[in-house]
Amino acid sequence: MKGILQTALYTLAAATVATAQLPVVPTDLKTITTPQGVNIRYKEPQICETTPGVKSYSGFIDVDDDNHLFFWFFESRRDPGNDPITLWLNGGPGGDSMNGVFEELGPCFLNEDLSTRLNPNSWNEVSNMLFLSQPAGVGFSYGSKTTDPLEQIVMGGMTEVLEGRFATADWAKTNSTESAAVTAWNAIQAFCAGLPQLAPDVRSSTFNLATESYGGHRGTGFINHFWKQNKLIANGTITGSELNIDSLIIINGLIDTRTQAASYPRFARNNTHGVEVNDSVADYMEFSLTMDVNGCHAMIDACEAYYAVDNGTTASGRLACSEASTACRRGSELPYVVYSGIEDVYDVRNKTEFPNPAPVTPTYLNQAKIQRALGVDTNYTTKDNLQVLAAFWATGDYINPKIMRQFEELLDDAPVRIALIYGDSDFICSWYGGENVSLTANYSGAEDFRKAGYVPLMVDGVRYGDTREYGNFSFTRVFDAGHMVPWWQPEASLAMFNRTLNGRDIATGNVKIRDGYGTVGQPESTYSQKLNRGGPSKKKRSAQNSVKFRSRLSG
Repeated sequence: MKGILQTALYTLAAATVATAQLPVVPTDLKTITTPQGVNIRYKEPQICETTPGVKSYSGFIDVDDDNHLFFWFFESRRDPGNDPITLWLNGGPGGDSMNGVFEELGPCFLNEDLSTRLNPNSWNEVSNMLFLSQPAGVGFSYGSKTTDPLEQIVMGGMTEVLEGRFATADWAKTNSTESAAVTAWNAIQAFCAGLPQLAPDVRSSTFNLATESYGGHRGTGFINHFWKQNKLIANGTITGSELNIDSLIIINGLIDTRTQAASYPRFARNNTHGVEVNDSVADYMEFSLTMDVNGCHAMIDACEAYYAVDNGTTASGRLACSEASTACRRGSELPYVVYSGIEDVYDVRNKTEFPNPAPVTPTYLNQAKIQRALGVDTNYTTKDNLQVLAAFWATGDYINPKIMRQFEELLDDAPVRIALIYGDSDFICSWYGGENVSLTANYSGAEDFRKAGYVPLMVDGVRYGDTREYGNFSFTRVFDAGHMVPWWQPEASLAMFNRTLNGRDIATGNVKIRDGYGTVGQPESTYSQKLNRGGPSKKKRSAQNSVKFRSRLSG
C-alpha cells in the first residue's frame, strides 16, 4: 500500500531516463538449474552493499513461463554461514521490494544525487536477506517483455508515453493473495534448492518472512500456505523440501479490513499526534461503518456470504468484495484525508519537519550502469504497479475474509513466532487497527495475550515504544514512526528484528521466550505526542455543513 498514492511523482522522475535507450541485454549471467528444473540466472552486482567481504547476488528465478521473478540476495554482515534467511516483501499490492532495499532496511540508502550511503542498521547485520519483486510485472520481474510504447499515469492524473523495454505480465493470473502465495512458494523452493551453488557460504535453513502494509495479507497468506505445504510434504502427499519457518514479522500491516476499519474514526477523533478532525467528520466516519445500506460492515457481510458459498471464486462474489473495498475506503478513510489537512496518509506529521526518503529509486534503477550491474534488461518505470493493484482490487482481495482466519490458524497451531510492529503516525494502517487485530484474534492463547500489559520497548536505554507480548505473539507500538518503521526508527527496528529471530522478548531482548511468558504492565499504551501544526493545515478541521461534506465525498 505504501507508495501507491505517490506513484505519479516517482514515475515522472523516472520518465526522462526511461525514454533514453533500450537497456543492454546482459551476457554475463550465470545459470543454476535446480532439481525442480527451474533456472536461476544471476550475477554479483557489487553495488549498494559495500561492506568488505559481504557478497550479494541479483537476477531472476524463472519459476515458469509466466513468472520470471527478480531477486536480490544479500549475505549477512555478521555470520552468513549460521545466520538465518529472511524474505522481505513490500506491500501494495504491486509494491516493489526494492523500496525495502533503498528506503527502509537494505544495506544502503540513496542520496538525491543518486550516490549511495551505507545503512548501519541494515537487517543484513543479523540475517541473510532475500528481497523478491513479485508478482510478475512488479519492478524488474516479468511474465514477458515488450518494446511497445508504455502509457503511464504521471503527475496530476495526466499520462505520458514512454519508450523502452518493459516488464509486463498477465495480471489475471496472479490477482489474489492465494495465487501469489503459490508462485512465491515455488520461487522459494527453487531458491533454497539453488542456494548451495548460489551462495555456498550460507548454510542455515532457518526461514523468516518480514513484510509491511498489504504484507499483512501477503505475509499471513504466504506463511499459512507454506506451513500447509510443509505438512503435505511431511505426509508424502506432495514432493518438495520443508521450509524451516521460524517467524513472521508484519509492519503496519493490513490484516483484516473489518477489524481495522473501526480504527479510522478513533484515529481521526483523538490520535496521539493531535492531527484531528471535528466530531462531525469523525461521526460520519463511524456512521459509514455501520449504516445498514452500503455501510462498510454491511458490504463486508455480503462479501463474506459469497465466500461461505464460493470461496471467492465467482465473478459475483468477487464483485461484492470489490464493492465492499470501495465502500470501506470511501466512507471510513477518505473523510479524514480530506479534512485533516495531512500531506501523507502514511505519516500524518508535518513533512517539512519529518521528510520521507528521497524519491529517487526509479531514477537510480534506470541508470544503464545500475541495470548492467543487476543483470536486467528492462526499464524501471515505477516502484508501485497500479495494474497489479487494480487486479487485486477487482477480485476483492482487499476484503478477503480468509486472511484473518489464516492469521488465527497460525497463532493456534503453527510453530511460528509472530511479531506485529506498528508506527504510531501512520493513518492508512494505524496502530489502533493493528492493536484491534491483536486483541480480537480468536485463538487458544487469546485471553492470556489480552491480560498481558504494555511494557516499554527499550533499546540502548532509550524508550522507542510499548510492547504487549505473550508466548510467540507480540504487538508493538513504535513512537514517532510512520508506515515505514525501519526508516523512521532504524535502531529500534533492527533490535526488534534481531530479538524476534533469536527468540528473545521484544521489549528488552533480555528474556528467552518460553511457554507462559507474558509482559506485565499497563492495559493501554497511553504515550502521546501533540504536534503544533501551523499554516493552512489546522490542528482540527471540520466540514462547514453536512451537505457540503457529503458532496466532497461523492465528488
